[in-house]
Amino acid sequence: NNIIPMDGFFSRFVTASKPPPPSFFSGVFDSVNSFPGDIKSILTIAFAILISLHIFWPKSSKSLSRKCIVPATSDAKWQPKPRFVKPKRFTKESEEFGEEYAGDMSSDDEEGDNNRVVVGPKEIPSVVKEMKEKVKQHVNVPIEKRIEQLTQLKRMLKENDEAICDSLYYDMGRPRLEAFIYDVFIPMRSIEQSLKNCRKWNPKYKRANDHSLVQISQPSTQWLEPQPFGLALVIAPWNFPFLLALGPVISAITAGCSVVVRPSNDAKYSAKLLHDLITHYMDPDVCRVVGAGHPGDGIDTMNAVLEQKEFDVVFFTGSSKVGRIVAKKCAEHLTPCVLELGGKNPVLVTEDCADVDLAAKQCVWGRMLNCGQQCVSPDYVLVHETIEKEFTEKCEKWVKTFFPRYQVPEAMGRLGGPEKRIAMMAKEAEEMKNSKAEKIVCGGKVDEVLKMAEPTVVKVLDADEAVCMRKEAFAPILSIISVKSTEEAIEFINDKHPNPLSLYIFSKSAQTQRLILDNTKSGGVCINSVIYQAGHEGLPFGGVGESGYGSHHGLAGVESFRRWKPVLQKTRWLSLFDFGFLTDSDIVYPPYGMKLHLVKIVEID
Repeated sequence: NNIIPMDGFFSRFVTASKPPPPSFFSGVFDSVNSFPGDIKSILTIAFAILISLHIFWPKSSKSLSRKCIVPATSDAKWQPKPRFVKPKRFTKESEEFGEEYAGDMSSDDEEGDNNRVVVGPKEIPSVVKEMKEKVKQHVNVPIEKRIEQLTQLKRMLKENDEAICDSLYYDMGRPRLEAFIYDVFIPMRSIEQSLKNCRKWNPKYKRANDHSLVQISQPSTQWLEPQPFGLALVIAPWNFPFLLALGPVISAITAGCSVVVRPSNDAKYSAKLLHDLITHYMDPDVCRVVGAGHPGDGIDTMNAVLEQKEFDVVFFTGSSKVGRIVAKKCAEHLTPCVLELGGKNPVLVTEDCADVDLAAKQCVWGRMLNCGQQCVSPDYVLVHETIEKEFTEKCEKWVKTFFPRYQVPEAMGRLGGPEKRIAMMAKEAEEMKNSKAEKIVCGGKVDEVLKMAEPTVVKVLDADEAVCMRKEAFAPILSIISVKSTEEAIEFINDKHPNPLSLYIFSKSAQTQRLILDNTKSGGVCINSVIYQAGHEGLPFGGVGESGYGSHHGLAGVESFRRWKPVLQKTRWLSLFDFGFLTDSDIVYPPYGMKLHLVKIVEID
């Protein structure tokens, strides 16, 4: 009788006399009222205690926003500039590189040199001190500032990719595809990853590890806060002047550091362009370049930056010889450093290799990239004796396939670095031809004038005497060594050239792969390919032992430029209930008397 007359399906669910459902709180109160009087009183007191704790609980500083003491400054706020326009000037020198590059000499021309302010050894101390003062003002600590500067780096690469490829061609004859992938595309991906994860990688705090309740610090609250080192020095090499300079810069800025970059003038066009671009696009309080365009061999600028005590962390990429010097200088100032060095990277081609042709193709490609001037390039191949002949023939085939005319511009890169290095390589090439400890399968020529090296494959007959096995080749030379077993190959690596930066395995057997992984030590490993592990942003990149220490890429790179500061806050409000028995235990204060026996009683194994 109480049904409301309605048409349709929903009419059966609506009644005129049905009361509305009770609210959540009214239901709770009704339930409490139904309890006996004693229980009701206990629940009321407990509820009052909870409300009081919520109101009077001491606030923890870990959840508060950062509050930095910033000195008053009259400097105007930095503003981004419009697009950079590089100077263009036709010179006789540009005619040597072909018509497509004549008239576009990057930044090495009279107009660019006249407008560039070179920061040499005399100016470096004042620049470093000025930036250190800005670090004290927490210039790059706010996340918004980091995102702003990372966005500027991305804009810099996007708007000047052609200029970057040009400068790399003038320095090392780098093919434009190689130049774009390594020195533009990969840094761009790193910037995008940092922009995407900047807030995630820089939380206000993170929880400390769990610990036992039986500790002298209890009761307490503890957490970890990210703390940027401060002012970072990045020393970049000449072989990848943009990739190996901007990679650490991206990590440092993401971590909240300000950066001073010292590029290598052995890639003079690239160093000058890097100076011009960073000066134009970046806030000088956050990132600056020193030493670019300064005449000389660069030793004076290197010494000048290493003498500065104001740096809080140093990131160096280069040879092991110079790395030792950098580490020694940093030790004098107790400055932490990251060393990305090189070494002779081995390739193991086992008897059960699934595809010998692919292994040879990968080794030739990886060795000849950038004219072999890459710290992760395959240096020598330990191939099983049963497939050594086939592998050598395949390598020769792929050399001829990839480089039918290696002298043609952009067929492959040229030799770079100091002039004396190229002269030494020409001398060693002649020694290899006359050596009985090795046999040149193909190539072997080095033109010291044109700075060209022919792609070379060498069969090593005596590894102890071979010229190609004395040190890291850093040239388009692939050495092949025959071994009788995987165990012999492992022993060779550990005895002759331990701790390489990279190690490569070509094997279809999981057991063989595991055997090599468990019995060798290296900075990184790539199975059934080469080099790719060094370009993966999700993997930390770094060496071990002779190949360096520390790492970068992604979050690992950010961690290299900061530390996690531990914070412990003692909880004092419980003293209202324990009268200081736990919150301020008398056991830690003298006189100690018999307190040692009490500690031993409560000790938990």
